[in-house]
Amino acid sequence: MTVIRANLVLLMAALIWGTSFVFQKDAMAHMGPFIFNAFRFLLGGLALLPLIGWRNKGERRTEKTCSPAMIKGALLAGALIFLGAGFQQTGIQYTTIGNTGFITGLYIIFVPIISLFFGHRYHHGIWFAISLACLGLYLLSGMDGFALARGDFLVLLGAVFWAFHVIVIGHMASNHDQIKFAALQFFACALYSYLAALYLEDKALLLTFEEWKWVILSGILAVSIGYTLQVVGQTVSPPAQAAIIMSLESVFAAITGYFYYDEILGPRALIGCILMFTGCLLTQRYPPLSLIKHRSQ
Repeated sequence: MTVIRANLVLLMAALIWGTSFVFQKDAMAHMGPFIFNAFRFLLGGLALLPLIGWRNKGERRTEKTCSPAMIKGALLAGALIFLGAGFQQTGIQYTTIGNTGFITGLYIIFVPIISLFFGHRYHHGIWFAISLACLGLYLLSGMDGFALARGDFLVLLGAVFWAFHVIVIGHMASNHDQIKFAALQFFACALYSYLAALYLEDKALLLTFEEWKWVILSGILAVSIGYTLQVVGQTVSPPAQAAIIMSLESVFAAITGYFYYDEILGPRALIGCILMFTGCLLTQRYPPLSLIKHRSQ
């Protein structure tokens, strides 16, 4: 897979996440954040099992189905999703969708900063592209100032863990079966979330149609398809580029909000969308310098 195709895969993931993102707040009117995450990630993992069985059908495999390294990596990735999604779902109850979209998108800043500690080096142009995309996110969100309320702070903590997840996936995805790895991390996140729900919330089962409607929508689209596309795309796309492309979910969320909530994008929001897409395109010119050096050898 070429970098361009990988980035298109990640763009599709961002489209799916943005489309389903606006429904996450509605789900919180029917259940707690951890029980919601538990069942949607469980459903997302189960949805991948037929695909895994079909891919393995008729193949003779002498190696272990799931190596210890894959299991450890999936447990780590699942824990990061659990923390990122948990803080985001909890925070979205106390802040607006616009603020949630902007603050979650700040992981495009955290990824290259954290990557520096793992030996990645970037051309200075990447920082201009990130700044442009962040400015676009700010304009799109409609925030006025930078004061963080309770919900904003919780979503910000989630963004930090999303950044770590992007980095872990970038390291693990090319070394293991991507579909199996995706399913394992979903099951791990579901387990962590269910245990948290048992301890922190008063609901252990979902019984009504309204509850399952949001779980099915998010579990199939955002989890099973969206996160799996992320794992596949990040086998090739560098973490910083991947982060900015996936942050475009905020743009798609704004577009979906227009059709679902009748929210009209004003001039400021439209400028924000343009700046985000421009920043996204610019990042394609600045892969990690270590990657450039490797290709020249």
